Amino acid sequence: MRYCFRSIRIALAFVMLATARPTDGVGVGALASTQSPSVSSTSTAAQQLAEAKRAEIARYTSLLQSGDEEERRDAVHKLGAMHDPATIAALRAALDDKAERVRAAALLGLGHLQEPSLAPFIAIYLTKEKSPYVRKAAAYALGNIATSEATTALIIGLRDKDIEVRGAAAVSLSRMPDATAIEPLIAALRDKSAFVRAHAATALGVNGRAAAQAVPPLIKLLTTDEDHEARRQAATALGRIGEPSALPALDRAERSSDPYLSQAAREAISQISRR
Repeated sequence: MRYCFRSIRIALAFVMLATARPTDGVGVGALASTQSPSVSSTSTAAQQLAEAKRAEIARYTSLLQSGDEEERRDAVHKLGAMHDPATIAALRAALDDKAERVRAAALLGLGHLQEPSLAPFIAIYLTKEKSPYVRKAAAYALGNIATSEATTALIIGLRDKDIEVRGAAAVSLSRMPDATAIEPLIAALRDKSAFVRAHAATALGVNGRAAAQAVPPLIKLLTTDEDHEARRQAATALGRIGEPSALPALDRAERSSDPYLSQAAREAISQISRR
């Protein structure tokens, strides 16, 4: 009798196992069927997002034909803020606008894309555009594109007749180390604009040890310039370049009554001492 019951239990176990297998298969199929709509909905959402972006670009592009300058400028700002290569055609078209504010905004928008292939195109507006306002925007735009073409144009910008354009070129060169800019930047340390002198010093510091030839003119800027910010940036640049010959001048600057210059000199001394 015990053997009979044992046989029945074994038989029942086989029945349960056999029944479970199709159920498991159905479960896997059910899971797959529940995943498919999820993948499909994700794909649909991506398509809808892409279509919405295309529609948005088209809408702002159409506003470039508006008779209202502020409306055109706002449309260009919106296109630039998208940081999307799909806006390049519209932004380039905006460069034909009669309003300099619209053209300037278009250049800044192109610069935000950080696309190296746009550097030669933007450079034209820095070197040949009549409006200083637009040239200044081109200089700032090139600061976002670290290419040799951008550096070449910015070096020309350092000699622009407009102070603000020269300042923008110096600021942009401080964003990218490039040895070809060192000599022009040393010359810019003598610019009549304190803003240009200060940012030329910053740009030289960005080049580090490669700018060792700039140490004597930077020491002169540190010790004789009338502008506080120019002196501070000279101290910082000397620290980044790291030449020990700058230490005596930095020691004197550390005792300056200008607390910001004193701090900059102290940090520069520390940098040089650690080398």
